[in-house]
Amino acid sequence: MITQYSIVCQVPGAEPYTFCAYSGEDLSEVLGITQANMPAGYYGWIQESGVCKVSGHTQSAYADFRPNAAKHHLEEVSKASQEQLIELPSGALGGKTLAHDMWERLSQLPPLLIEDGPYCRLIREARDVFVDGHYYSCVAMCGISFERFQRDKATPHGATREDRMDKVRSILRKNRVLLRKTLLLCKRMADLRNEYAHGDGLHPREDALKSLEWMRSFIDNETNLLRDYVVVKGILSRKRAAEGN
Repeated sequence: MITQYSIVCQVPGAEPYTFCAYSGEDLSEVLGITQANMPAGYYGWIQESGVCKVSGHTQSAYADFRPNAAKHHLEEVSKASQEQLIELPSGALGGKTLAHDMWERLSQLPPLLIEDGPYCRLIREARDVFVDGHYYSCVAMCGISFERFQRDKATPHGATREDRMDKVRSILRKNRVLLRKTLLLCKRMADLRNEYAHGDGLHPREDALKSLEWMRSFIDNETNLLRDYVVVKGILSRKRAAEGN
């Protein structure tokens, strides 16, 4: 991140939302981005998701650490329930059940720190509709985000908006733009998305989770910033430079 911002995590063993600058590559510990050089346990604002700048990198990054906050929230709710040792009558949660289910679904998603691009808003929407429990829409949006990424990568090599996706993938394969295993994921995602686009999907929740897992593999293959970076004291640094320190 540019020097005035810092990637932060929960201080181990401290009260919830007590932050310190993070180091490492395991994004499951990160809670967000805030001002740099803040004393441990203090913060002003915290950005859990959105576009951010990367020092020494021409392209911006897209971060989404909301799933980690959801996990912390659920842990605190569970801890509070155990401490109270109160058995609630059936149905007493009422309207809270829906919110709890949304927290649960959000906690199932992986955190993101990826290269920014137009496809990022589509990825965000695919994840959001899953959290809202709209599984058909999740499968469709995963397919759309895959398609947008492929078209963006194929355009410099002559692909046009009129080209069908099999031709786009052929262009990507011929020019070795994406890994072979990524192109296989893209084909599988396109086939699954077409099933749901025509109303033929039979297992929406399971297929939504499958689509999100494919998206995770797709991101790890092609656009995950931690392929080339590591977080050192809250700052995103190129791995080779960090190793030389």
